[in-house]
Parts: sequence; structure tokens; C-alpha cells
Amino acid sequence: MTEENGREKPLIAYKTVKGNHARGNYNQRKIDVILEEVIPEQIGNDNKQSVGIISPYRLQTDKLKAALRETNIEVDTVHKYQGREKDVIILTTVVNEVNEFVDNPNLINVEISRAVDKLIIVVSADEKRDNSNIGDLMRYIEYNNFEIISSSIYSVFDLLYHTYSERLLEIMKSRKKVSDYESENLMNAVIEKVLSLPEFANLDRVMHQPLKMLIRNPEKLDENECRFAMNILTHIDFVIFNKLDKMPVLVVEVDGYAFHAENPKQLERDKMKDAILQKYNIPILRIRTNESGEETRLRNKLSEIV
Repeated sequence: MTEENGREKPLIAYKTVKGNHARGNYNQRKIDVILEEVIPEQIGNDNKQSVGIISPYRLQTDKLKAALRETNIEVDTVHKYQGREKDVIILTTVVNEVNEFVDNPNLINVEISRAVDKLIIVVSADEKRDNSNIGDLMRYIEYNNFEIISSSIYSVFDLLYHTYSERLLEIMKSRKKVSDYESENLMNAVIEKVLSLPEFANLDRVMHQPLKMLIRNPEKLDENECRFAMNILTHIDFVIFNKLDKMPVLVVEVDGYAFHAENPKQLERDKMKDAILQKYNIPILRIRTNESGEETRLRNKLSEIV
């Protein structure tokens, strides 16, 4: 019932770019939108107003709590927020498409009624909202000329989503296919673009390098690490090296969410690889296909190192 009265709009919606961003009960893209757009643009450094973030799913709130550990923003599930209020409430729906749980009218009533002055909802651009309560809320925001903001946060891996299939084919036609995995082909294009910058003219990259080629002398490794590192099947996705002395500058690994985050054995192998590289002072950048801003992250990482 808050009226504008020439002040900030009380209802705002952010829409992510199209893509299959949700992974079960977790959506990193919506977290990125909250951290990189919603909070800087709508909250800023105003410590006078209380801010809360609500999600229907515990896993999403756990990820947000970890990212916002140094702030006063309170993050919790809708069930934990009953009876509490905040000046500003940010609601993340998590899902790609509205389901019965997220669209439960009782839960939505709790979520939106926690906000005193402003409600910000973060949804997917391609959520199917016909005949849904979330859809009604979005239509209400639009009808009353409140703000609906299209997020500018994207990932090169968004092209793997079916909506962009023609665009992906168009891009890959003009580039050499270096891998059987499209995610690695896309990352190779990103690395190629970054290494073309003048400040990185002395760098080059190689793909699928056996880990043992970087280690040479395994004396720093324990028995299990040595067995893992010396296995010819243990390789690095990308090694960026100095052209002059051929020494490795940065290892880049492309992690598909399902294959890595949901695979305990692969997670253990990833941890061991990270530990081995750390022992030999070789930096590593893990690029996960459900995250965003790959080009910026790679450029910033190389700038720190060289």
C-alpha cells in the first residue's frame, strides 16, 4: 500500500537474461544479479534502512549468506521470516519456471508482506507465469508503471541454452573447434580475446595439458597426489604460459555444474588438483558454467599475476 509520492518506486522487478540458470534449488545467476545490480543500484551504502533477502529454498539462502557474510543484510527462507519485517525485501524465486511450491499463495503473502517500504523481486526472463500468482505480481508491477529492469549480467555459457542455439552455431562457425565440449570451445574464445589485449601480448595458451607436464619433479607430493598427478589421464583444461620462458602463468579449468558440483568423486579430484598446483605456486581459475562474467574475471586474474 506504499505510495510513491515522488520517491523511489516501492515495487521493482529484475529479470535475468534468458538461460537455464537454476540448478535444482540453487540459482547462481540470481545471486549475481542481487550482488552486482540490486544491492549497488537499490541499496547502496544506506545503512539506515534494514534489508532482508528471502528465498523459498534453503540452499539459495545458504549461498547468499556466504556471499554477504560481511554485511548487515539478513538472509533466510520464507518460513523463517514469518512475523518479521524489513524496510527493503529482496525476493529471489530461484527457479527457471514457476512451480507450485514457489507460487504457493500463502508463501507469497508472507514474502511480499515482510517489506515496509520497498519490495524487489528477482525472476527469470523466461519464467512461464501464465495464470500464476508470481505472474499476477509481475503484471501488477507493469500495469502500475513500476520498474521492470532487464539484467545486464551474462555468461558466455548462456549460449549453450536452447534459446541461443542458432547464435551459438553462428559464432562457432567462425572459430576453430578445439574440443568436443562446447563449453571449452566457448571458453577458448574468451581466452583468445583476453590474450589479444596489448598487456597480455607475452602470453599464450595450450589446451588439455597433462598435469605431470607442469609438475616435472613430484618430490613435494604425497603418495596419493603423486599417483593422481602422474596419471596421463589427469590433464588441465587450459594452461596460459609466458611465451619467453614457457613457464605456466595460470591454469583455467571449466567446471560443468552437474559434472563437478554434483559429483563427489570429481569434487575430490578437483580439490587434489588445486592442492597440487598450490604446492608448485601455479595459480588456478575455476570457471563454472552456471556463473557469469568470465571475460572480466580472467582479465582481472591475469592483471593480478603479470
